[in-house]
Amino acid sequence: MNVKLILEYEGTNYSGWQAQAGAPTIEAALRDAIHNLTGESPSLTAAGRTDAGVHALGQVVNFTLERPFPVEQLAGALNARLAPDIAVRQAELVDDAFSARYSARARLYAYRIRQALPRGAYQRQYAWGLHDELDLATMQAAGQRLEGTHDFRAFGRSPRPGGHTVRRIYDITVNGSGDWVTIAVAADAFLYGMVRRIAGALVDIGRRKRPLEWIDELINGSTVGLRLAPPQGLVQVGVEY
Repeated sequence: MNVKLILEYEGTNYSGWQAQAGAPTIEAALRDAIHNLTGESPSLTAAGRTDAGVHALGQVVNFTLERPFPVEQLAGALNARLAPDIAVRQAELVDDAFSARYSARARLYAYRIRQALPRGAYQRQYAWGLHDELDLATMQAAGQRLEGTHDFRAFGRSPRPGGHTVRRIYDITVNGSGDWVTIAVAADAFLYGMVRRIAGALVDIGRRKRPLEWIDELINGSTVGLRLAPPQGLVQVGVEY
């Protein structure tokens, strides 16, 4: 039986999605819960491998169980075995051909910023706190230059060794409400660190530290001045199939 889960997690205490020796990860915690419940340790396929400290509202995972299990009880049973910062929102049986990663048509991420902030406390785990006030219109114009199909090699590396770095960004929007700014990005797929580098670039343009035309240099492969935005502002919002 091929099982699809939708997960929500608060990533502060984890070294990202992917299991790794000597570090707590979302994948390892979920696999342990599945094993504790079913006695099986299936291979887990996720729609995206979130970095350390990154959060998710709609991470999609699928795996195969060899023995039947009542899927309507799966979410509650797994949640009883998971830490409070990981939640299974939904569980369902899907066709054997479904893959959380390869069946995805679009992935949606949001990056949150709190601007014009002399000192803050609330945002520490969930947003990038900035002293500066950002030029949102120029950030939006920069984001629009990134839309379309480009070689985003300057913005990250492929999940596969030697894999290509061409990606298609469907839409980037920059919205503000008071102190809060949200950069929303939808694409067919992302490179490692890609959204955080997009956020870092747009913020430096919004701070007027870089001109709008700098975006074109990055699209052409330059990495001069490009940096990762902090992980805590990033949340994987959902996946479209």
